[in-house]
Parts: sequence; C-alpha cells; structure tokens
Amino acid sequence: MTIIVRVTDVEINHLKNVKKGQFQTNSRFDTLNKADVVGFYGQNGSGKTAVVYAFKLVKALLSANQHQTLPELTDNLICFNEETIRLQFQFIVTNSFGEFFVKYSVCLGAGEKRLTVIEEEVSYRENEKNKRFKILVLKNKSTITVRNKKMNEMNEADRVAVMFSNKMAYGNATSFVFREELSETLDSILDESEVEIMKNLSVDFNRNLHVIDTVQYGLLIANISMPFSIHLENKRGHIPYEMQDTMVLPIELFQTIEQVIHQTNSVLQTIIPGLQIKVREINKQKQLDGGEGVRFEFLSKKGEVELPLRSESEGILKIISILSTLIAVYNNPNACVVIDELDAGIFEYLLGELLEVLSDNGKGQLIFTSHNLRILEVLPIRSLWFTTLNEMDRYLQLKGVKKLSNARDIYLRAVQLGGQDEAVYAETNLYDIKASFRKAGILHGGK
Repeated sequence: MTIIVRVTDVEINHLKNVKKGQFQTNSRFDTLNKADVVGFYGQNGSGKTAVVYAFKLVKALLSANQHQTLPELTDNLICFNEETIRLQFQFIVTNSFGEFFVKYSVCLGAGEKRLTVIEEEVSYRENEKNKRFKILVLKNKSTITVRNKKMNEMNEADRVAVMFSNKMAYGNATSFVFREELSETLDSILDESEVEIMKNLSVDFNRNLHVIDTVQYGLLIANISMPFSIHLENKRGHIPYEMQDTMVLPIELFQTIEQVIHQTNSVLQTIIPGLQIKVREINKQKQLDGGEGVRFEFLSKKGEVELPLRSESEGILKIISILSTLIAVYNNPNACVVIDELDAGIFEYLLGELLEVLSDNGKGQLIFTSHNLRILEVLPIRSLWFTTLNEMDRYLQLKGVKKLSNARDIYLRAVQLGGQDEAVYAETNLYDIKASFRKAGILHGGK
C-alpha cells in the first residue's frame, strides 16, 4: 500500500497572538487522492500567520536529525504574558500495516537562547471502531516513557540512549522523540507497525512539507535573493537564487536547478503566456572548498527577447519561486505546502484560476493565508477559515453559506453587520480615520 500522510486537525495555544485556536482540513481516509486546499482570511494581526508559524515549528521538530533547531527567543513567538506554546497536530496515515489516526503534541518553553521542548507526545490508534489512542513516546517534566515502559523499566542500553537523546535535544534545541539517538530504542520496544508510524511522520511527512513564509518574499522584494522552493521526485527544499548578474552553485545543485526550470517551464507558459526561463551556463570553476562549481545566469525569454530574470516583476518572480511546490500539490497526494500571503504580488484573477485548478483537480494539501477576496468566489466554503477577535477562539468557518452562496458576500456582511458566532472584524470608522489624518497633519506643520 502507498504511504500517505495528511494533516487533519491543528490546535494552537499561546503562539504569537493566538491564545487558543483550532481548525480542521478536509482530508479523510476516503479522500486521500483528492486535493485539500485550505485558506485563511482575516483582519491584519488577527492570527493568520500563527498558522504558518505552527507548521514551521513542527517542520523544525520533525527535522531534528537534520540539525534544524527551534527558533531563537528573540523571534517572540510565545504569546504575551504566557510561558509556553502548545501545539497539537492530528494526522491520518495509510501504510502497509493499515490506516491510523496519529497525534503529535508538543509544549515549548524558553531555553537559554532558543525555544526548547518541555513536553512531547506521539500517540496513535487504528482506524477501527472502539479503538483507543495508544502512546508511543511520551516526555514530560517528570518522566519519559516509550510505549508503556518507563525509563527505570528499560534495559541499561535503552535507558542510556533515552537520557543521551534527551540531553542532546535540550542542548541543541530540537525535538526529543524524533532524534536519531532514540531510534534503536524505538526499534527494540515498539512493534514494527509503530516504528513505521514514527518514520511516516519524521521522514515521509517531513520531506513533503514545505513552509514558505513572508521572509522569503521579503528577500525577493528587496532584490536580494529568490529562494526556489523545490519538490522533485528525489529532492526537496530550497535553493536561493542571488539576484545578481551571475552566481555559482555546486554541480549537483546546478543540475537540480536545471531540473526545476524544466519542470517549471511546462506550466509557466500556460500561466504567463509566452514566458520561459532559460539557464545559461557560463563556465565551470573551482569553489572555495575545492569542489567543482558552475557559474551561470537566469534569463527570462519572451519570443526572441532574452533578459536577466531579475528584471521581471515581483509577482512573476514569486510565481516562479513557488511553482515547483504547486506542481507537487497538483500531482502528489503527500505534498503539504503552507504559504503565507499567497496573494502578495499575484494578479487576483490569475490567483483565483490557479486555486480553482488545484482545488478541483489536484491531489495534495495546500494551506495558505491571503487578503484577496477573489478567492472566496472560487473555493468551496469548507476550504475557508476566518480569524476572529476572540483570542480564545481564533478560527471559525462561516455559517449561513448555502451551496450556491457567494462566500465573499457573506464574509463582507459579517465584517459590516456581524451575525457569526464570533466577531470577525474590529470596527473602524471612516470619519475617525479622516479626523486622525487631519490632526496628524496639523501636529506636524500641515495645513
């Protein structure tokens, strides 16, 4: 059986300005080969980006064996006046052993310089009636257990491995349960299907999870770099394109870039008619580490005209930078792509067309935040979540939307008149805004 891992439920506590928020996706065991597109809308500063940060944190935790650390305390991710962040992700998993519901819960607090794991738990149950969740690995303030074995019940080798993994997790600001040092202990205590479930999260889901935040778009706007988000058959991740005349990459990364451009061009010309990207190799040269590198430049080609790629608009560059991951959402049921401010720089009609195609014909998961209301006209209401003013209940889906209703109209009515279970907009007053602009001008010498 093909391995498929999908996110179904997320609960966020004390992250950024979200004291409590919960949302669900549309993935179920009988829809695993269908697209699951979920968009978040709401007022500025109301909790949309916290969703993206939750996925970033989980990505870092799952990547413990890849030396990826948790964020620094200066990122100010813990909610004001709170001491910890709590996250819970629920997944559905299919593998050669069957179908499973899997939960991953984590509590993060302040370490010396970075966030650190205080509590962590992975549990699962079979997709059968009356089955209960069983704990695979648990770490809390007082104990660590693997399956139903506490540390003092383990043999010496396992006990030492657990203690060493815990120490390394704290010292390196990583997950405890997904560290490589713990793998032999898991193999000796868990059964074969349970070991597989742990790998399904740390390997299968992790390698297919892409989190694209506004930092990457900011680098693009500042004309510093354009990170290519890559999803090829055997390669995942980001390769930064420095916005200069030429750049040098190791041969292997250069070949990956060529593959991505070939993949991207097949779709790009249908989105932006006539546009193709060309990679022009200039020469091979030694790098500082002694390895072979390739100096090259990116060109945009329209007909017979070739120009440096950096001369294209921010919107086109953004589409190019994320297109490989969107292709993955269309074709790969395991792809999980999370994008903050997906609409930034992209023409609204084109954005609506792209999301409609992915929602109707894709296979993977796409989770995004946006301000552009055009999307509310093309996605089904089950795919739309809205932030509220209630910091204890940050996310809701609109009520009163019938099958043929326009979600955009319902949302604008909720903004202006309310009528939902929670308020979705902090009211502003046109005349107060005018008066404040006038007053500010007078205070600073305006007339």
